[in-house]
Amino acid sequence: MGFLKYILPLALLGASLQGLVLGADYPQADIDSGKALKDMSKRAYDNALARLDGSSTCTKENVRVRKEWRNIPGEERTAYVKAVNCLMELPNVYENVTGPRTMFDSFGVLHYKMTPYVHNSAYFLLFHRLYVWTFEDKLRTMCGYTGAFPYWEWGLDAGSVENSPLFDGSETSLGSNGAKVNSSNGNFFPGGSGGGCVTHGPFVNYTVNFGPNTAADPLAYNPRCLKRDLNTQICAQWASLKNTTETILEAPDIALFQANLQGDFRWPEARKWGFAVHGGGHFAIAGDPGGDFYFSPLEPGFYLHHGQIDRMYFIWQNLDWEQRQTMAGTITMMNMPASRNGTLDDVLDMRPVGDTFAYRELLDTVGAAPFCFVYE
Repeated sequence: MGFLKYILPLALLGASLQGLVLGADYPQADIDSGKALKDMSKRAYDNALARLDGSSTCTKENVRVRKEWRNIPGEERTAYVKAVNCLMELPNVYENVTGPRTMFDSFGVLHYKMTPYVHNSAYFLLFHRLYVWTFEDKLRTMCGYTGAFPYWEWGLDAGSVENSPLFDGSETSLGSNGAKVNSSNGNFFPGGSGGGCVTHGPFVNYTVNFGPNTAADPLAYNPRCLKRDLNTQICAQWASLKNTTETILEAPDIALFQANLQGDFRWPEARKWGFAVHGGGHFAIAGDPGGDFYFSPLEPGFYLHHGQIDRMYFIWQNLDWEQRQTMAGTITMMNMPASRNGTLDDVLDMRPVGDTFAYRELLDTVGAAPFCFVYE
């Protein structure tokens, strides 16, 4: 207890000083409530739009604005769900695999193949930025979606994930929690309130076609229901508004920012975050495949979760744009096996699901192609 009394004031002082560096000194109450995060988000939004000076094809007139799920009108949310269902009906683009059946499944194959290189590595943030954007692009070009792309602000649901408009089972949600199961044989983490098949709402009839990663052949056909094990305890502990805000404030460089996001224990400063917001958001959904490190994109909520991760990256970048166009880390997960450092001139090949870009091209969401979006 004495150690905690010593270290806590230092941690709070660090957060306050970092706020001063960024041009704002936020009181702890504003950090805890989300008021500071809202202010930083607005400043990042304004800074990004200020760079749209007419020199690129992305303009103030055509830039897309990504929005939190509850800020999207109900009819637009149902249109989003309809577009996701459309991808679940279009054919898989990978050859020589027996499990994946649909275009939605193809995103799961891509993530499975790339996982050892794009987590706890130099590529984590920019890979997932392009990955989520490619999913959005397919919703638009293949399935006719015209609305805002959504993200999930986990901290708004830290009091009850089960009652979130994202998972309340209404027709404007992504479906319900899973059926309650005996905690000794079905919950994925302590505190989970479901564990079984989604019981009602959108995606109640969705079939997960392959996985899990622990299977002898993870890409073999293995049809089963979508399971969720919503976990308010994990959301509150690791993905709160406070954690989201302090993850940004306490990161002077890209190495520590992505370590804080992922709870990468190789950085002593990041160890306090535990699952961190990345793991916290994933495991607040949990279930199968949501709790599977490799196949979590087969859970429809994945894309809103990683939309929020990218929103945090967008905010962090645009609070100090000139200094935050960098990359850090090696090209393998946790540097195992040991590998070289990643560079912005490395190439990310998303084929056959998407296209190929140098990582440098993915830094700016309002720069040259492919991107033209901001976060509200």
